[in-house]
Amino acid sequence: MLTKGDFHIHSTASDGELSPKEIILNAKDRGIDTIAITDHNSVSGIKGAVEAGKIYGVSVVPAVELSTRYNHESIHILGYFKNNQYNNNTFQEILKLVKTHHTEKIRTILSKGAKLEASGGHLSVTEGITLLKVFGAAVVLAHPVRINSKYIDEILKFPFDGIEARYCRSSANDTIKFINIALSKFSFYTAGSDFHTSNRKDTKHSLIGDPHLNSAEIKVFLKKSGASLLS
Repeated sequence: MLTKGDFHIHSTASDGELSPKEIILNAKDRGIDTIAITDHNSVSGIKGAVEAGKIYGVSVVPAVELSTRYNHESIHILGYFKNNQYNNNTFQEILKLVKTHHTEKIRTILSKGAKLEASGGHLSVTEGITLLKVFGAAVVLAHPVRINSKYIDEILKFPFDGIEARYCRSSANDTIKFINIALSKFSFYTAGSDFHTSNRKDTKHSLIGDPHLNSAEIKVFLKKSGASLLS
């Protein structure tokens, strides 16, 4: 039985301090048996995490954190893959284009299969949601507590599958608020430490497993998201 899950972790594949294997070992030491490595616009850390997870008994959900914009505000969205489409060559090429802000090329690639709305040199929230769903991911709004209060109500109207209700910078009241929103508007909620480093001077993020989903919450997340569990 899965008991504790942290579904927002960064590795050296983007801007994290630890390699995917080191993340698995860290999670194991901290009693976390289920994780998702959600590197910024990259899925290259997933393979190493899965390989190490099988050795050390930590299950891995393949995932990514995608950068988008809404009214010039940076909005991050998390994709949890239901299959191995994250290995798709086209998807990986698109992620490279996201990093270099070549969004017109992305729109050209996807124009035949998805309706996209232009947002200059960055993907719009709508485009990001569409992109992740085209490639078989359940889509979650990352750290809603960090979003400008002027826009949060508008952003919560987008067709996310879930939201990150348990987050390292959320107060107890924030957590209750976003869990209630998730249960009323969406299918599920997630938890994330947004881990980047073990340096405790990092006040923006937390250590792996702070916070986390418990066994019952993991079960609901996996069932309603349809996310793959690789172990």
